[in-house]
Amino acid sequence: MDMERYDVIVVGAGFGGLTSAARLAKKGYSVAVLEASSELGGCAGKFDRHGYRFGAGATVGMGFEEGGVLKRLFEELEMELPPMTSLETIMNIYTPDDTIHYYQKTDQWYQEVDRVFPTNSQQVKRFYEEVFRIGSRIDQLLLDLPVFPPNRWKDWPKLLKYVNPNSIALTPYMTQTVMDRLKSYNLHQDEAFMSFLNGQLMDSVQTTADQCPAFLGYAALQTFHKGAFSVKGGLATIAEKLAESIKANGGEVVLRRPALHITPKDGRWVVKSRRERQYEASKVVLNNSLHNFHQLFDQEVHKQSAIQKDNLTSSWGAFMLYIGVEDAFSEDVLYHQIIQDKAKPLSEGNQFLLSLSGKGDTQMAPPNKRAITISTHTEVAQWWKRDDYEDLKDKYTERILNGIEKHFPDFRSTIDVLMPGTPVTFERFVKRDKGRVGGYIPNGRFSWLHHQSVYTGLDGVYACGDTVFPGAGTLGTSLSGWMVAEEIQKG
Repeated sequence: MDMERYDVIVVGAGFGGLTSAARLAKKGYSVAVLEASSELGGCAGKFDRHGYRFGAGATVGMGFEEGGVLKRLFEELEMELPPMTSLETIMNIYTPDDTIHYYQKTDQWYQEVDRVFPTNSQQVKRFYEEVFRIGSRIDQLLLDLPVFPPNRWKDWPKLLKYVNPNSIALTPYMTQTVMDRLKSYNLHQDEAFMSFLNGQLMDSVQTTADQCPAFLGYAALQTFHKGAFSVKGGLATIAEKLAESIKANGGEVVLRRPALHITPKDGRWVVKSRRERQYEASKVVLNNSLHNFHQLFDQEVHKQSAIQKDNLTSSWGAFMLYIGVEDAFSEDVLYHQIIQDKAKPLSEGNQFLLSLSGKGDTQMAPPNKRAITISTHTEVAQWWKRDDYEDLKDKYTERILNGIEKHFPDFRSTIDVLMPGTPVTFERFVKRDKGRVGGYIPNGRFSWLHHQSVYTGLDGVYACGDTVFPGAGTLGTSLSGWMVAEEIQKG
């Protein structure tokens, strides 16, 4: 049986794994990326059906502005970013009462604040000034790529170098929730603003203001206003570019090559795949969700790790609709968030994000047509009840289509292709255990302490992706992959 040997094996070709592999290959490491599916990009990847390219997830393009994470990554890799357009309107948010235009530029956004939250507009603006100020401090801290949170005793002394006026100023925001901060501005009882803000936090941090640590929420909220972009061909083109960089620097990216089992061998690690293929390396980077972690190792090995098994409800799943339509959209706002009932939880089709391909982007859709990806948070357990599965799909599809037609009349008449996706779909095609996506759900002011750092507790085995700090989204996953690459280079 042949054994292929490398310095680093990366399991999973999501944005975290590709970022880590691209940086290490650029530095001269021999790297192999093993991807179980037939596509790059993980939950931010794509698939092609019926002449359309659909984004696997409804994801806003971020981090491409000057100084942004992905902009800096491509500069380091000496690669050009693919064509993209900066979005003046990040998204439209539709509530039963109004349509909120969420502008990228602060002055435009504040004018919209005056219009849609007139009673408390000054407090809302003061809150956002705090978000921008604290968000900037968080950015300064993350530029140093600290291993965080300190899951191991020896990580604590390393944090001493980050004790400075900037980090000390962040302390109150690491001990409070976003709701705590809102109370200081007397915004917690403003129903319209809370509905808007909770919708933004659900899509970016997976939870609402009462459960979200303030510094995580602020980091997400300020990111929207640094730059939102439509990438030609979708975010999958970024994943493809990173794979090109890995190969150009001597690395390998192999699709349909799942990691089935990982075992230690003489101070190194052996990754076993299908057809008795084996790969050996001194370092392994896991970018396949920590929900899958314990499936990869023998019990005596994973018992030595810092990764604890969690329960089925610790992460959301996603119900998706992938729709090809005739281009009947009058304005070119690409992201639309619809909240159907402000009194109900922002999940299960009551709140969803609709992502529209760019007008004229023929990589995404045939001429005069558009590709749409729609996503709503859903509890995963219900989707594994086989007898209810088809009825549940139909119920959620109708709920979402009805919600769209409240704001886009006759939408159904434009549909060319419609395909639902569920947590079962994500497990089948993206190999996420029970279809759980989007990282862990924060559940209180100190919940960030229970996040997992890039260290797994196994010597030479690292983790990145949405279940690792700093969490979900292409920015968070790329940043954790960057952190892993830095730690491996330190030796």
